[in-house]
Amino acid sequence: MRHLILAAMFAAAGSTTAIAAESAKPAKQGKPAAPAKRAAPVIDIKVRDVSPRFVEFYEAANKPLPVPPATPATPAEGSQAAAPATPALPVESESDRRWRMFKQSYNFTSQPDEAATRKALEAAWPRYAAVLPQIQEGFDGISASTSAINTKIGDQLQLEQAMSLRFITYVGTFDGRVWSTVDGERLNINLPLEVSAEVRNLPLSRILARAMLERSAAWGTQPRNLVEFAVGEGVLAHAAQSAVPGLSPEAYLDLTPEQFAKARDNKKADLKMMVDKLEDGSPATMAAYSGEKLAQARYAGWMLVESFLKDKSRLADMIRQRPDVLVKASRVAMASIIRAK
Repeated sequence: MRHLILAAMFAAAGSTTAIAAESAKPAKQGKPAAPAKRAAPVIDIKVRDVSPRFVEFYEAANKPLPVPPATPATPAEGSQAAAPATPALPVESESDRRWRMFKQSYNFTSQPDEAATRKALEAAWPRYAAVLPQIQEGFDGISASTSAINTKIGDQLQLEQAMSLRFITYVGTFDGRVWSTVDGERLNINLPLEVSAEVRNLPLSRILARAMLERSAAWGTQPRNLVEFAVGEGVLAHAAQSAVPGLSPEAYLDLTPEQFAKARDNKKADLKMMVDKLEDGSPATMAAYSGEKLAQARYAGWMLVESFLKDKSRLADMIRQRPDVLVKASRVAMASIIRAK
């Protein structure tokens, strides 16, 4: 019965939205109009690959360190014998030379400052030789997997707005940092090439999912109440799972194992506390669940979306519901979770 109730809630709300949003040919009397087929949104993708700069720097820095010529021997005063030559000493250490060339030729980093960059570079230096072939492939080496993730998440969330992306491929220091910045209307996503696809693809999928969710959800970039925030976090995590399968729930939720375990163990108590606040969009409630109670909100969203998916609802439908429909469906799902043993 619960399955029928949830499915009916989303189906009814979803069909109303679709008919109102789409133009359709007049229907025959007694039959609903079929919505017109949506045109796929345009995703403008640019690529900036800075890895050739790194390869140039790496190859130059690996050349033998030049040694100044030795000081020539000179005859000792009052004698025909020559004093021994003074051995030349390098004027620059390998580390100093490498750092100088890094700043001159590459100077791209995911680290917070120069001191951290230099320390990370020194630690990473012996590891680059093993992954140089994949670095030399540049963006071409990851284009297929990146495109697949982009397409999968766009399909899951049914992206409707045009979107501008720039993938910036760089060589980092094996910390696997993927991050984004906004340049006008364009979202820049920085992707490290020295790490494995497993390290790179999950944060990429979360960044893309959040960006597409904000362009597709009924609430846009600002959830209006607690249920929209929680469901949005759950949809984001499940979209990432669909694009990069096989990982743990805490990885998709961007929680530590300890945070996840605590939220899982306290799920019934947390849901009982949340169930009467689902419509609450007050600054205090939203700040609490996006701050100190973020793990509870994300895990609640994960469970809610998991429940909706079992009822054959789509991620794209969940983020387009009226607030009252989403609250009602979430209360039904929460009650079922709380009752379960």
